[in-house]
Amino acid sequence: MIAESIREYLREHGITQEHVASKAGMTKQAMSASMRGTRTLTADEYVAICAALGVSMDFFAPKVAN
Repeated sequence: MIAESIREYLREHGITQEHVASKAGMTKQAMSASMRGTRTLTADEYVAICAALGVSMDFFAPKVAN
């Protein structure tokens, strides 16, 4: 799940959800709910989160085995 990957990345890098939410133009409540899986993360929010973290949009995408 993408939200789990984002949460893990934030934890590993010592980045708060509130910081990312602010940089991505989201409320901290929306970010938190999205990371818990109680709210769907929109495509626009995902793009904004990736930009805020300086990673490519496929960084958190599930890897597909060939």
